[in-house]
Amino acid sequence: MKLLIVDDEKLTRDGLMHNIDWKALGIDAVVQADDGIHGYEAALAFQPDIILSDVRMPRMSGIEMAEKLQLINPALSIIFMSGYSDKEYLKAAIKLKAVSYVEKPIDLDEISETVLEAKAAVEADRKAASSKALSLARSRSALASKLAYAPKGNPPVFQEEELDFDFPLEADTAFFTFLIQFHHNTYNQEALTAIMEPAVSRILQTLHLKEIHSTRQGLLYFYHVWGFSDYTINQKNNFGRLLEQVLSPLSLRYHIVFGKNVTGALHIHDSYNSAVIELQNSFFYPDNTYRIYEHRDTYDTFLDVSTLNAESRLSEALLRKDKKQAGQLLEELFRKMMPPANVLPNQVKDLYYKLFITAGETCEMLNLQNTVGSKPGGSLWGYISECESIYELHHLLEEKMEDFFSQIQNRSENNSTVYLIKEFIACHYQDETLSIKDISEHVFLSSSYICTLFKSETGQTLNQYLTDFRIEKAKNLLTDPRYKITDISARVGYSDGNYFGKTFKKLVGMSPSEYREQELHLS
Repeated sequence: MKLLIVDDEKLTRDGLMHNIDWKALGIDAVVQADDGIHGYEAALAFQPDIILSDVRMPRMSGIEMAEKLQLINPALSIIFMSGYSDKEYLKAAIKLKAVSYVEKPIDLDEISETVLEAKAAVEADRKAASSKALSLARSRSALASKLAYAPKGNPPVFQEEELDFDFPLEADTAFFTFLIQFHHNTYNQEALTAIMEPAVSRILQTLHLKEIHSTRQGLLYFYHVWGFSDYTINQKNNFGRLLEQVLSPLSLRYHIVFGKNVTGALHIHDSYNSAVIELQNSFFYPDNTYRIYEHRDTYDTFLDVSTLNAESRLSEALLRKDKKQAGQLLEELFRKMMPPANVLPNQVKDLYYKLFITAGETCEMLNLQNTVGSKPGGSLWGYISECESIYELHHLLEEKMEDFFSQIQNRSENNSTVYLIKEFIACHYQDETLSIKDISEHVFLSSSYICTLFKSETGQTLNQYLTDFRIEKAKNLLTDPRYKITDISARVGYSDGNYFGKTFKKLVGMSPSEYREQELHLS
């Protein structure tokens, strides 16, 4: 807390400065001025909480100084000092809400007690003001939510406390809603609000606009704005650019969306809903950009992603180890997903999910480490669902492709025959008739020789390796609820479902259905 001493007598000022333990009274900073004019100037610069002032001074009295300052800061606490028992001065001091009127000669103990009283009064006023501000903020937030979620044909009922501020209910007031959706930020909601809300408030004040706002799920902020008779595309573009400039240094990821213009507070939900619709389209735009709602006459025609034949084309490119072809395919798919194509975000996520699966299967077929789409402690679909834009999703798949081809380039097998055996198994494990004889013919060596060689190089028999490979493949398929267990059995080379179940339980310690239930529960 800060205190200003104003007195034309240097001896008095110095005595107060050096003979009172201000720190002990909770006063962190003290400055002084030698008359009312200098006191007024010092108060504007120093912004004190308490002023300890003489009454009669040359050029400007303490009463005149206090009157001017309390017009600027009504919460300012003032203690007057005077050697005159003048009732008129006392009345003026009371009118100005001075804490006390102290007579000279000064009693230091009395000054200390009076300053403590003033300090307590300032703290009480601050607490009351903070409580009132919090109550007002909650009322504004409740009103913002009520206006956003009001169903059509069922106007909201306003409570008296919700309208305890300057909010326009006139039917001709123009509004629009804008949203700021934050993504995967490290800030908690309290810290994010403390950073973001003052920045947005400053912009609105600059544009002479007013607002009420609220949040959803801690990361979606929505503002209902009024102040003009209409809001043009250019004005919204200007607003969007200002928001980008303010938010860009804060290391946040976000999308900003402006809803359509509406007239009357009871139609704010239309602007909010249009902004939410446009927010879905932000999936196809880079982070940290803004969008303005565009009306579309039809949503009937959507791109059928199955016609792209993406999975088989990617599998072919990866099996051929053709990095250029794989890259061209991903770039082609990315372009086809972008506006003005009618594609839903979930359609894109489903397609990329299948591409991740295809890449993972190819890794296993080629005996590579399957890092494609992996994320510790989570499922592949959960991994993809967290992506907030097609750019993020596409970048992740490109990273996994780089990892795939890096493994291809850097792989160094100690024994080329063992590698050929593993590669053959990876390509033919689905064949229930696959035998050691088939493998030996593929590598042009006798069955007994390849069994001995494989065991010495890997520590496993060929049959053990084949069984383990099939069961690992089955475990991966079991995490996808779209596949039936009987189909999985056939897909990994077991025509007898009962034999598959016994083999699976022997190696994994639980039945296929138990394993599926456990994995789906964990994800």
